Amino acid sequence: MKHVVTQSDLREADIRPVKLLSAFMELSIKDSHLFFDKPGELVEVDCPACGCPRRRPAFAKHGFQYCQCEACGSVYVSPRPSAARLTEYYRESSAVAYRASTFIQTTGEARRTYILQLHANWLARLFDETRGPRGDRYADVGTNYPLIFDEISKLGIFRRLASVAPLKGLESACQARGAEVVEAPPADLDALTAFEQLEHTFSPGEFIARVHQALVPGGMLFLTTRSINGFDLQVLWDKTPYIYVPEHLNLLSVDGISRLLERIGFEVIELSTPGVLDVELVRQAMAHDPTIEPHPFFKQLLAACPRQAQEDFQEFLQKHRLSSHLRLAAVKK
Repeated sequence: MKHVVTQSDLREADIRPVKLLSAFMELSIKDSHLFFDKPGELVEVDCPACGCPRRRPAFAKHGFQYCQCEACGSVYVSPRPSAARLTEYYRESSAVAYRASTFIQTTGEARRTYILQLHANWLARLFDETRGPRGDRYADVGTNYPLIFDEISKLGIFRRLASVAPLKGLESACQARGAEVVEAPPADLDALTAFEQLEHTFSPGEFIARVHQALVPGGMLFLTTRSINGFDLQVLWDKTPYIYVPEHLNLLSVDGISRLLERIGFEVIELSTPGVLDVELVRQAMAHDPTIEPHPFFKQLLAACPRQAQEDFQEFLQKHRLSSHLRLAAVKK
């Protein structure tokens, strides 16, 4: 299994402007209490990665309990909103409407430059190495940025494109870029992408199983998610300002996501954590919250060491799969 190290001049404000992100977070937290305010409707779950029932409390955020699996180390919300209530939230909440109408429209081009083009090129390289230069059908699940279809189309790999259950309000933008909009993954897919989906799905296992069923034998899955093994989450833990329900129900570990994919019938061919923002995120959190007291070593790294030392440390995190931005490519056995 391979993993990669990348370099980028990306900064948090490029893809998540502070004012827009703050407004979205406030709406999300407010809506979570409107939609998930009845404790009797919350559902207890075992580890969403490895299925282990043994867990210990990790931290609480905005009234929801995060637990840590004693087997694989994944962190997850339990009890959590039911699948039906989550579906209702993503159909009706003001936070989702704001995300589609304002946040995504404003940040789309920056995402294209710093993220979507890289995602498309990553897919093209591994698809060519594994299956050859051409495929028939590609789908993106839970499309947040319809511009991904522009980047995929430029590659000239696939004859048919589909968007599976895109964020409400983005259906027309996906169709305008040549993607068929469908509610469930179509059959006989050669490749499927799931960018930033696992962290907010009710059951990652059921999600991956549906993807597995939709792919042809040898078909490829490309996904990104946030991993609890990442430096920023490990240092900030309960003080992490950008972790909230329902956007972050599952913070899977590297071990946990590997077990999940292999159990369902995938061969993982790349698992990397090529994030470039961990150090910056910790620095920002410390600047805005004086109660955060990291280990003296990290405090020195962030406050006293030159920028080159911080960049070298971020590269170290990538090299050893210790960034919170995880990407994975897998082949259906």
